[in-house]
Formats: sequence, C-alpha cells, structure tokens
Amino acid sequence: MSTAGSGGGGSDPSAEALAPPSTVDVVVIGGGVAGLVAAWEAARAGLSVTVLEAAHSFGGLVGSNPVAGVDLDSGAESFATRGGTVAALLADLGLASEIVSPSRVPARVHHDGVSRAMPATGVLGIPTDLDAPGLVEVLGEDGLARARRDLDLPVDVTGARPAAGPGAILRGVGPAPAPAGPTLAALVTARMGEAVTDRLLRPVVRGVHSVEPEELVATDLLPGVLDRLARTGSLAASLAEIRAAAPAGSAVQGLRGGIHRLVEALVAELARAGADLRPGAPVASLLPDGGGWLVHAGSARIRAGKVLLACPPHTWGFVDGSAPEATHALARLGADWPAPSSVDLVTLVLDDTTLPEHTRAGVLVGVPGRGAKALTYASAKWDWVAEAAGPDRAVIRLSYAAGIVPGDAGERGALALADAGRLLGITIGADALIEHARVSLTLPRPTRAWGMSQHIEAARSAVAAMGSLDVAGTWIAGTGLASVIADARAAGGRISGF
Repeated sequence: MSTAGSGGGGSDPSAEALAPPSTVDVVVIGGGVAGLVAAWEAARAGLSVTVLEAAHSFGGLVGSNPVAGVDLDSGAESFATRGGTVAALLADLGLASEIVSPSRVPARVHHDGVSRAMPATGVLGIPTDLDAPGLVEVLGEDGLARARRDLDLPVDVTGARPAAGPGAILRGVGPAPAPAGPTLAALVTARMGEAVTDRLLRPVVRGVHSVEPEELVATDLLPGVLDRLARTGSLAASLAEIRAAAPAGSAVQGLRGGIHRLVEALVAELARAGADLRPGAPVASLLPDGGGWLVHAGSARIRAGKVLLACPPHTWGFVDGSAPEATHALARLGADWPAPSSVDLVTLVLDDTTLPEHTRAGVLVGVPGRGAKALTYASAKWDWVAEAAGPDRAVIRLSYAAGIVPGDAGERGALALADAGRLLGITIGADALIEHARVSLTLPRPTRAWGMSQHIEAARSAVAAMGSLDVAGTWIAGTGLASVIADARAAGGRISGF
C-alpha cells in the first residue's frame, strides 16, 4: 500500500487533449509493496506495466530512514513468518540468505509509572499460566485473583455487543451487522477481568493492530478459541493450546539491512523486466475507455487494458463518479471509506556510554496519555542494527498517536528522550542524544476492526463487476507484509489472466 496515496493533484486532463495516449497492458496506481508485487507478477507474465506513485519514492509503509549514518526502516521492520509467504518472495528476489531472526528482547508493559515484565507464555498479552512469576506485579493481587477465576467459571460467554462506533455505520453500504460472537475485550474481561484486559491485552492490541480490543471479534484473532474454551473449560487453557499449536521458531523475521531492501529489490526487478516506474506521478483522473481505462497523471495520458488500484480508498478522488454505474459505485466506496489514522515514529540514536544500566526491552504502554504508546529497542532486537550503529550507540524507536509529537525538532527530541527514559526506568540526559528523526505514517483502518468486512466485501464486488479493474493493499488485505504480499501476488495473477 502506498501511504502517500496516488490521487489528487496533477494537471487538468483537458490540457493534454491533443497529446496521444501511450498504451500499456496494465497500469498500477500506487507504488507501495502491494503495487510493486502485483506489478512484478504482471511483468513476469510478459505484460507491459506502468506503476504510478504520487510520492517521490516507492514503498509506502516500507521505507528507508537514515539516522546518524545508519540506514534504518521508516515503517515496517519485520514480517510474520506464517505461511512462508514473505520468505518465498524474498527467495524469488534473491534475498533468502539475508533473512534474520530477532534477538529475544524481553517485552514489558508500562502501567502506573512502572514498566513490568509481561508473561512469557501469553497470547496477545493474555496469560496462559496464571501462576507465572511476576504476574501479580502486573495485575495486582485483586487483579490476579480475578484472573484466576477463569479456571473455575462456567463456560457461558456470549460477550457484549459493541455500540455503534467508528466503522459501525457504513455510509453508502448500510448498517454493520452485529459481530458474530463476543468481542476480544468482552471475552477476556468475562473470563479474566478488567485488569488483564486493560494492563495486558489492550497495550498489545493497540500496539500491534492500532485498534481497541472492543473493536475486534475474538474469533477473528483467535480462531477456534470458543470451541477450545468449551472443551478445556478455561480461557487460559484454550490459549495454551493455541500457543502450543503455533509453529516452532520466531513468529517474525526481518532482513539484514532493513525491510526496505525488499522495496529496492522489487524496483530493480521491475526495471529489469522493462516496467515503466513513475514516482512523483499523482493520478488526476481514471476514466472508462471502451473495455479498458484512460489514466491521466501529470502530463501523461495512458490507455490501459487493466488497472490495479493499489492505493487506499481515501485517495480515490481521481475516480470519475459521473461515469457509468460501476465506476460511480467505486467512487462512492472511496468517499465513504472509514478515515485513516496517523502515527508518528521517532527514532533516537544515543551515546550508549552515557546511559545508566537498564533492561534493554521492548515496552508497550497501558495508558499512553500524551506520551509514546510503544518503545522498540531496535539495537537490542536486531543484531544488524547494533552492528550498523556501532558498539557505543543505542537505537530506540518510539511510536506516538497523531497530534502528540511537537513540530519543533528540539522539543521533539526532548519529548522522545523523556519518554524513552520513563519507559526504560532511567534518566537520559540531553548529551546522550546523537541524532533523532521523525516519520509520519498514514494507516488505513484495520480490516479486522468491527464493521470493516462489509466495506471490503462491497469493494471486492464493485471491482469484480468491472472485470478490467482490481485492488490490492493493506486497506483490503489486512495489516502486515504476510497478508499484503499474499493478496498482491493473487491480484497480480488475476490481472495477468492466470
């Protein structure tokens, strides 16, 4: 998905009315990972392909972020290993030998001003061993006593239905149906109490999925959990089974040198295959043209047999809503799609020799308030980051909800230093800061959030009715490279005719 989008801007299409359009088999609108992967599948099938990206670089949520001479990831820094999807693509790109696993950095949760260890055997932070060391420190005696009631409670959890909220009323689509089963928050609270929900589950769901657990149906993230609950008699035992059934080894991996190398490899392969790659080319209009499409981007007019929309619907202002009914429906879907959210990532490169002794851990924040919602100790998590930074430097990344990080660089650095020190339990002086950098990302509403399935089904139906149009990206495939790449390869196959 391209976070910059590909709609808006460009010149008036009428100004180029005399310029003859070029002709290609496929135009891909959006040069994020999804667009690049689908374009590569089409190019490898022998089709002529043009990729149009509004931003001046490709990659979208996957990019490069140079800080203090270290080329770091600006967005995604790892990928889920499930299904082997990402590893297979990396092998196709000649990068299999560069896949690395993270170090076992301890996870901690910050609550009431203190960072404490999360249960080592948890699932989404939910404990599977209610006698685990340190659990009482996180939950408190009353919270732990309530959690342990899960072992004796009768199995009769239907969960509360969430009230209408973001994504619940689908403009142009209709009201969202009630969720099929309890929400994740309802299930965990009913079985283990509010302390587990608020102090363990909520920080993980916020940090990983960018939504609240009240917005997720339990079985969407934990397939089969209700059947297991009915059989085992407790949520802890059910999750222990799910954890035991997970494949051995790391659930995530990365690339030596950064995930952004995936984008560089895709761009190089597309160029080698003869694809026309155009960064800095926002699309001004997309018009039906016989059985295909006419695309205007800047001074270019391109006639394409097929078009892949690999940019999120909130950028679809270029779709002509006055055109035939199918295109009108597509424009309406774009206008009605739930608004994206934003996150700011602030990366710090620190002089490690000035830092007091501390636990080099990843931290999730229970109640972020006006501070960071998560901290990643990148130089402890990834050996390649530590090597690139050097022996006397530490690299830390903090994530913030939109509207918190100051625009002034000095104030921004001071806030990030204070937050890093607070979450790590140390004092970090201003002299420790070598350099810092901020990256702002626009994130589509997660596909697993309640109410989104109806939007996605409507989008799939609308493009299927056109035949010569397809879609791909995080906004429809789901969060994470594993989901995005699998969906994009399938889309690339469809537009290639196989």
